[in-house]
Amino acid sequence: MHIRKPIILSLLIILLISFGQSIGQTVPNFTVTDADGVEHNLYEDYLDKGITVAFKIFFIGCPPCTSIAPDVQAAYEEWGSGQYDVQFIEFSNSENDLNASVDFYQNNLNLTFPGVGFDGGALAALEPYLSGTFGPGFGTPLFAVIAPDRTVNYNTGGSGNSGRIANLNAAITATGATGAPIAPEPYVIDISTEDAFGTSISGLDISLSDANNSSISYPIDASVPLSITDLNTEYPGIANPVLNFSKDDGIRDRIAPLDILLIRKHILNIIPISNPDMLTAADTNGDGIITPLDMLVLQKVILGIFTAFPINSYQIEPNQFPLTITPGESTNLTLKAIKIGDLNGF
Repeated sequence: MHIRKPIILSLLIILLISFGQSIGQTVPNFTVTDADGVEHNLYEDYLDKGITVAFKIFFIGCPPCTSIAPDVQAAYEEWGSGQYDVQFIEFSNSENDLNASVDFYQNNLNLTFPGVGFDGGALAALEPYLSGTFGPGFGTPLFAVIAPDRTVNYNTGGSGNSGRIANLNAAITATGATGAPIAPEPYVIDISTEDAFGTSISGLDISLSDANNSSISYPIDASVPLSITDLNTEYPGIANPVLNFSKDDGIRDRIAPLDILLIRKHILNIIPISNPDMLTAADTNGDGIITPLDMLVLQKVILGIFTAFPINSYQIEPNQFPLTITPGESTNLTLKAIKIGDLNGF
């Protein structure tokens, strides 16, 4: 007994070290093509989206692999058949198992989760696991579970088919997976507005409409970023979303007789205006040219004779922005709001 205790202790230490290697290490990415010709990228398709990946190492001529296959299929279906926050994939560790053979094998066993053969990149994807990077793993079938944080529980173990499936399910649960639909991440667009002189502008009027049907329109709160999770539900009738921008308040803000003088000097070619933004600001009646009529309009606004410009008080560039809604992505959009009549920023 005194001779065996050190040996047993050494074996326990080795097992603990091996177990520690199998959990907590970050797994490398892989891209494989399954027997149906579908490409799978571990990070982009699954982990980065919060999806746990349970994988099985097998080969076609392995009787225990075939024996447990119906139980794996049942577990796959219980976890949502790959539609929610868990995906199952099986990889052959045999160079003789090509995708065509894996497809035939899976069809015979009524397996609907992805299967990958040698020519689909199975061995390349399995290399870190088969080389012992994540701990020992002997025989097939062998199961592992990769969490969205890119850590792996390699060789989940278990005795007999029921024990292996129980351990597999426990490992999946430990990743936080629920087998329920993942709440989609919203698309967010943050809109800021500056005038022609770089000063922040507030009070923008924003609406969301359909590019092909402007009769459907929704007001948007300009004070907070716009967040869209489900366009059809949140904005019914909008198929081709476009944001529309306008601002027509502050008619007399930052305009003065000096602005009239600057327009006059431009017309007389004393100090021509070359800045496109200032040309827009000087065109107070919106006819596309600078004439004495623009001076007259500006004078009447300053005197309070006109309570509005013939065009909106601010010209927004761009005044429309088509949306390409991609879940989880964000857009920062800075608009330019040119104040009509304001040629010097004061």
